[in-house]
Amino acid sequence: MLRLERGRVRRTEGNELIEFALVLPLLILLLAGTVEFGRAFYTYNILTKSVRSAARYLSASQVSLSGDVSAVHVERARNLARYGNVAGTGPLLLPNLNADNITVSNVAVPGPSNLQFHVTVAADYPYTPIFRFMLSGINFRPKVTMEFVGVITGA
Repeated sequence: MLRLERGRVRRTEGNELIEFALVLPLLILLLAGTVEFGRAFYTYNILTKSVRSAARYLSASQVSLSGDVSAVHVERARNLARYGNVAGTGPLLLPNLNADNITVSNVAVPGPSNLQFHVTVAADYPYTPIFRFMLSGINFRPKVTMEFVGVITGA
């Protein structure tokens, strides 16, 4: 295609291709960022839900008068946070989510008439991005505290 501009003939073929080549890296970077942030949000959401269900499980379990939750219930809660079930079977909800990443603690606090127990489940999960230049070195640390509503046993 020919175009006249101030008495000169100028060729415009291929301009779109050059402009596209200049904009393409920016579009790819924008797409990669969108994918990575979406994946990070999805991962954090799964981790938060699993920690919340583990805390809910422990809040309905048995606790002693001193506020100690049995090791069996703690292990089941860790399995619930990692696998989605108390048996600890099946695939992990998130890759590389170890039992060491899940912390369980319980606290007895004075209430209006007697002691109230609170259970806290926290996770420390190192997020591994697809694109190493984005979001590298980020740890997700959701933490859920619930009041104990289960059975208190003597001892």
